[in-house]
Amino acid sequence: MSPGVEKARARGILLALVSAAGFSTLGLFAKLIFSEGFSVQQALAWRFTVASAILWCIVAATSRTRARRPPVGKKLLAMLLLGFLGFAPQAGMYFVTVSILDPGIAGLLLYLYPSFVILISLLVFRKRPNRIQALSLVLSLGGCALTLFRPGNYPIVGLALGAGMALFYASYLIVSERVLEGVDPIRATALIMLAAAVIYWLITFATGTAKLPGTVSAIVGILCVGSIATVLPITTLFAAMARIGASDTSLVSTLEPVLTIVLSALIIGERLGTAQAVGGCLILAAVLVLRFEPAPQGSVRLP
Repeated sequence: MSPGVEKARARGILLALVSAAGFSTLGLFAKLIFSEGFSVQQALAWRFTVASAILWCIVAATSRTRARRPPVGKKLLAMLLLGFLGFAPQAGMYFVTVSILDPGIAGLLLYLYPSFVILISLLVFRKRPNRIQALSLVLSLGGCALTLFRPGNYPIVGLALGAGMALFYASYLIVSERVLEGVDPIRATALIMLAAAVIYWLITFATGTAKLPGTVSAIVGILCVGSIATVLPITTLFAAMARIGASDTSLVSTLEPVLTIVLSALIIGERLGTAQAVGGCLILAAVLVLRFEPAPQGSVRLP
């Protein structure tokens, strides 16, 4: 691997780690919003509104320095559909799954998605995982199981929904990798967030549950979930996929539940068990072994 390619790959892995760190705060900020009486659709509507507003401000402030042209025609339509039919329903499915299952088992089911990413890539695009990807996948799945699993009896509906959520998210990532090829990730994310916000405001008004944040906690929660837990992780996720591909980005992202547990321990005093510690080490090992993988030929290199 040439020094330039190796540097680009290392940057992609770092971006995926930043994305995982940002997403790991989502549950904590969501709990803060829910504690203020906001419903799922209200929380999601505000989340994507704040995210969209921040991103469009960034686009406006940096439009003169952006080399890539705004998407038009089919590219613009594809990105809007990615928000309407891809990101918006996936985000809603996660919250519904959590409402049925314990957060641990819901998170474990979500992190089946790297397996689905690799499986879909194999079946649809004939892209076989190499040995390092296979090893990373085994380590990450084992780590997620140890980190998140809690014994118990779970409804079949919830388990099916959780598995479907993982498959849906895997498909979304694969489609995103191709739709966003050569597109400015900030502008693309702004369009996707705008589409998702429109969907959830329509749902919110249709159910007659629109609510304004009236307390400091609600305002802080909404601003943080829109910026730290949405803008930061999604833009870095897309940028990582452009450098190392959807398969490797999804494998690195399995570090997210470990970071969530660490944050929960630091902020709300949740205890870390031995199984969680071992699981975290396995996921970290899964990320580290990816450093030794050759750069994927199909990924798009960004500066």
